[in-house]
Amino acid sequence: MSDQAPVRDLPLSMVTLIFGVLSVPLAVLRHLVSLAVVLAALALAFQWWGRRKAKVNAYTPASIKRSHQGGKAAMIGGALAVVMWVLWRTNVLLH
Repeated sequence: MSDQAPVRDLPLSMVTLIFGVLSVPLAVLRHLVSLAVVLAALALAFQWWGRRKAKVNAYTPASIKRSHQGGKAAMIGGALAVVMWVLWRTNVLLH
């Protein structure tokens, strides 16, 4: 019998990936920009929480990679959403 705990998936890694990836296309839709910001913020919070858990426990490399990719997509989607929000609010896109 092994003394090591079984390796399992990082909690919320798939949710982080989905929220991060969804924030990118939602950022360019006028009425869903605020939703994109919220999804990006949640994905970044989940990634931060997952990184803290990964320091303490052993998780599969695939789930850690999913969480990292979701965080990258969330940063892109969040930044794009903020830029689009400013552009829509200042009516730059209507001219």
